[in-house]
Amino acid sequence: MLGQMTEPTEAPAYEVRLARVEDAGDVARVCREGFAASSVGLLSAATVERQAARYYDVSRVRDEIASAGEAPQWQGYVVAATGEGRILGAAGGGVTDRVVGNLHVLYLDLTVRGRGIGTTLLEFVTQQQKAAGASEQWVSVTDGNRLGIPFYLARGFVVHDKVPFDPADDPPEAFSLRMQRAI
Repeated sequence: MLGQMTEPTEAPAYEVRLARVEDAGDVARVCREGFAASSVGLLSAATVERQAARYYDVSRVRDEIASAGEAPQWQGYVVAATGEGRILGAAGGGVTDRVVGNLHVLYLDLTVRGRGIGTTLLEFVTQQQKAAGASEQWVSVTDGNRLGIPFYLARGFVVHDKVPFDPADDPPEAFSLRMQRAI
């Protein structure tokens, strides 16, 4: 029936682990698709493509997987992967100033949203950051993002400030909310 909401089905069995170099293509795909879906109506198609090409290029993702943990600012990609190797989601972050955890990325395969996978990925990254000494965690979310903002608010993040999405844009095309929580 049109308009009727259905509950998400149970998530497929998966493990959360550090990404492997062979995951790079799937990590890039999940991030590109998630970024595009969360940007609908907020960013121009050209901006979405430019940002996706910059951050979710397979060779860049492969290099970021290979260099994970070399510096505290990037602890690496974490993935939710099925036993068959299907990547259901990816997240990643790092620690700056010894106490500030930054969540740089968290996206899911669009077919598995609402099944707890994002929460599990966030918790894994949070534990990495706490182990490195972080006591607070920050994330930037495009203002108006109907997928990300409710997710982070439900997990204790609060909006701290609003900054241009791309500081190089004058005037700004869009804004990002800087959200923070204690961990």
